[in-house]
Amino acid sequence: MHLGDARRVLPRFLAVGWESSVKLCYLDPPFNTRGAHSTRGLYRDHRTTRGWADLMGEVLQSVHSLLREDGSLWLHVDANELGTARVLCDELFGADNSAGIITWERTRRPAYVHGQMSSVTDFVLVYAKDRRKLPPLTEGFTRRGTRTPLAHRGNRVVELAFPPGTVRFNCGDGTYTAGDHSSPGIDAHLTKDVTVSGGRNTTWLHMTLPSRYSAAKVNQLISDGAEFLIPKVPFRISYIAPGGRPKLVTNLWSWQFGGMETNEDAARQQQELFPGRPFTSAKPEGLLRRILDLASEPGDVVLDCFAGSGTTVAVAQKLGRRWIAVEENRQTMEGYLLPRMSSLLENGSEIEVRADVHL
Repeated sequence: MHLGDARRVLPRFLAVGWESSVKLCYLDPPFNTRGAHSTRGLYRDHRTTRGWADLMGEVLQSVHSLLREDGSLWLHVDANELGTARVLCDELFGADNSAGIITWERTRRPAYVHGQMSSVTDFVLVYAKDRRKLPPLTEGFTRRGTRTPLAHRGNRVVELAFPPGTVRFNCGDGTYTAGDHSSPGIDAHLTKDVTVSGGRNTTWLHMTLPSRYSAAKVNQLISDGAEFLIPKVPFRISYIAPGGRPKLVTNLWSWQFGGMETNEDAARQQQELFPGRPFTSAKPEGLLRRILDLASEPGDVVLDCFAGSGTTVAVAQKLGRRWIAVEENRQTMEGYLLPRMSSLLENGSEIEVRADVHL
């Protein structure tokens, strides 16, 4: 796709059955570093902010039309146009449909060419077409036995009541009289006497404390059969996680926490794919694999309008997704994208190339 023709080109997919069919769109446009003759690999990277906004506005408008109601956009930028990108997405998708901004630590090797600060991060803006219909972005499951203290410094003080048998005690049987159970920063009180026998409360336990959860939330946990623990005096009640629940992804993706791949991994992967002529602005497969795992399922359609060497759609193919790749540069398409994808297809399948979109 020639980027300036995005408004003309992408809607052509609507006529062939792609309208509202895309589950996930990942965009990795030129970052607009703005040097007088800056390039990003084979791509122009020196538009004005207004020019970059016009380009992306056309692409985003078409992407919005192609997304399913439960679909999402993942827009990859650096600090140069982060503000512009957010304004555009707020306008086209609606600020209420922002699902968050991921900070990705892109390198293990900081560069010190900037006069004041070394930049090591990129950003991925995540927007839902309709946030009410976007499933939670989860990976893995909570562990059984994780303790979460109910008391949380600075929260509003609430009164909590626990029925007999719902709290386990590790501090001995007996009757504990009402009184102060505070500590620095935590204003907590046992408001009625409580009796413990066999390591459980045999009478109601009433406490006031600055609580992480509302009284209604705690009551719901009790109704669901949740386990609570008081390990010692002064009383500090903890919620014991049952485990096995889907865990929401965080917005910090770092090689230092969980082994997130970086640009160094991308360079190695590109050298293996294209010895002696790596695609210099490619993203690592691990980054795209995580995004696709979070935001799509096998059989879903994944769209990349800045396909480059084909990392997004290569990962999509490996994960059993259908895909649409749009690329503006014929040299990139012929030298990188088509050979890479052809090598992944089985049973003699061919890639459908549409000349009207410059692929």
